[in-house]
Amino acid sequence: MWPKTILGFIFGLLISVSIALNTNLILPFAEDTRLLIGLILGFPIWASIMVWAYAFETALKASKYLLLVLLPSALLNVFLMV
Repeated sequence: MWPKTILGFIFGLLISVSIALNTNLILPFAEDTRLLIGLILGFPIWASIMVWAYAFETALKASKYLLLVLLPSALLNVFLMV
């Protein structure tokens, strides 16, 4: 139970920040609107990732799938920032 909690906490934070940054870089709105959207979406994404981590049988399986979500999002972050 604790390994899944820690994985969900850490990966949930990283994934929610990454998705919020992608949203902030892609949307064609004003900066204050993009920041508000990122703030509003950040916590629900983090909470849903934490809940999703409990859906797997083992922490290793959960980390594999969470990493499969994090890597493309992080690569998109790098691509959009360059």
